Amino acid sequence: MAQTHPFYQAPSLNVETYDERTVANGTPIEGDVEFFVGQAREVGGPVLELGAGTGRVAWALAQAGFEVVGLELSQAMLARAEAKRATMPEAARKLARFVLGAMGDFQLEQTFALVIVPYRSFQVLTTPQDQRRCLECIHRHLRPGGRLIVNLFDPQLDRCLPDAPFPTQEQTVRHPTSGNTVKVEVVSHTNDPLRQVLTELWRFTEVNEAGDVLRQEEEVLTLRWTYRQEMHYLFELVGFEVEGEYSDFHGSPRAYGKEEVWVVRRP
Repeated sequence: MAQTHPFYQAPSLNVETYDERTVANGTPIEGDVEFFVGQAREVGGPVLELGAGTGRVAWALAQAGFEVVGLELSQAMLARAEAKRATMPEAARKLARFVLGAMGDFQLEQTFALVIVPYRSFQVLTTPQDQRRCLECIHRHLRPGGRLIVNLFDPQLDRCLPDAPFPTQEQTVRHPTSGNTVKVEVVSHTNDPLRQVLTELWRFTEVNEAGDVLRQEEEVLTLRWTYRQEMHYLFELVGFEVEGEYSDFHGSPRAYGKEEVWVVRRP
């Protein structure tokens, strides 16, 4: 029987194949790295990334010449980010720093010109109180006139009901080290409309060329969906001003059921 863990909290196939599953063209976050680098060029550094994961965005910012601090709760993901250091140019290695910590409660002896929360990481905060604490913490670390960018998915209402039909979700990627096939499946999905929280069970299976199953692991993903007007109120409550609201990382206007890409400012 496959072992079950919370998402990203242990060394796993999920962590090992994260980059391969997120950089593919056609994903909802296509173009996000270029977007964040462009925003940094507008407002300058240093940059704080919350939910830095494997350093997918942080290392791109460092290679573009920006000082960046990546905060991440998962030690397994941080290990992957640090492992990339040896492959980076010397200048980028000096600009990137990774810190173990929770996005809802952190204290860094530094302020930032830009704070980013990529790839829906803000949605791991499963209560409005946690979301507000996170934004208040960001506000304290953001310089006056500094910019915050938050990415979420815009909830599709027909998929938020308790008994909403669950679409099949499968993906196959190549393991970056072994070269074996890794099949990724979302095998169950439940909604709690009162709390606006979804829970999914993901299964990761590594198979060799002969078709033998080498590893099978399961991880539980829990996210809170947040409506656009809620985000407006949260930003206003904490003291941010909304500068832009998009449905993708190409600057498209907001649209139902796509991405929420928020660009806000601390006055």
